[in-house]
Amino acid sequence: MEQKTMAMTPASISADTGLHINTIYRLLKENKIPHVKLSRAYLISRKEYENWLSGQSNGTPAAG
Repeated sequence: MEQKTMAMTPASISADTGLHINTIYRLLKENKIPHVKLSRAYLISRKEYENWLSGQSNGTPAAG
């Protein structure tokens, strides 16, 4: 049984989508992929990523 992590990285999204890593970073910087930035690292919730892929989410969730 395959285990899925709760958070994804830009590299794992690049591998999953087939998009170039630079494209993923550009989309993150433009807030087109929901994410949290910790220091220099981008972390993407798997659930938010899956919602983004299906068109239900279009940016960073509001901090609260």
